[in-house]
Amino acid sequence: MLKVVRYAPEAWNMLEGVFCVYKPADMTMNHLRKVMTGNLTRDLNLLKTRPATPIVAIEGSVTEKLVVKLKENYADHPLVLGPRYQPKDIKLTWAHQLDKNISGVCILGVNSGTKGTRKVRESQLIRSYIVSGQFGRTTDTLFIDGKVIGKSTYKHITRGRLMRTLMTIQAGHQRSSLNFLGLDPQSQEAYEALSAEGLVRPGEKSPPLIYALKIVDFNLPDFTLEVSCINENAVYLQHLVHDLALRLKTTAVCTQMRCIRYGPWTLQHSLLHKHWCLEHIIDNITHSKPLFKDIVPKSASLVMLKDEQCKEF
Repeated sequence: MLKVVRYAPEAWNMLEGVFCVYKPADMTMNHLRKVMTGNLTRDLNLLKTRPATPIVAIEGSVTEKLVVKLKENYADHPLVLGPRYQPKDIKLTWAHQLDKNISGVCILGVNSGTKGTRKVRESQLIRSYIVSGQFGRTTDTLFIDGKVIGKSTYKHITRGRLMRTLMTIQAGHQRSSLNFLGLDPQSQEAYEALSAEGLVRPGEKSPPLIYALKIVDFNLPDFTLEVSCINENAVYLQHLVHDLALRLKTTAVCTQMRCIRYGPWTLQHSLLHKHWCLEHIIDNITHSKPLFKDIVPKSASLVMLKDEQCKEF
């Protein structure tokens, strides 16, 4: 149940922390910030704001009794200064840069919550995507909105061949994760490290690493994958679809990318565009606090996930 706040300064004090929204496709992060700060200032100015600070005036003459009065201060009046809250007053940052073509879970921090987004980013949480593609053609941008530069046959592809190729790619990334630890994949030390600690999370500047690849839908020429990875971006996901097709001796283009999980945050925690308002954001900040406390901090360039978190992958 949403908490009703009618006094703007009280609402402003509650507007501190990390929250989760659902970013639509075809929206840049800068445009999202502009919309979000505009909605917050609009709602804050609709609430009861503080009155204008009165001015102290001393009236009278030196020969008579001086009188101290409080007068209305027009220099602090909203009709002179404008609305109490301006978009530039609100600090808003994000934990991960989502490309214009990617929709889905987006973690934002407002005011003092900007430090929280830095902690989320440095914790190197695993993100999961639903990536859709289409076999048979390729574009200059590797995305469906690009110019078609090649076509090929795809009827030789089966679900089994696609699954085996995905397993090969996943195995290659698992070997890479052990290389981050400096261990031989065939050694006992590598086995004990993964058994005891779980999945390896490399540093922020490390190359992208895939933890899981799964087929969600397969209906030629269209297919949909679930990708759990780290340090990725839109270009990498598009190249993943392209390289997958090359392994299958065909071509493919990425048609859709959607983030469905960012660490403990899922689609169920995300605010839709119609809920990007003050009351829902304050409520989401409250519900995100226990999720934020459970984040495993990154203390080195290599981090291990706890066993409980590894079960999801």
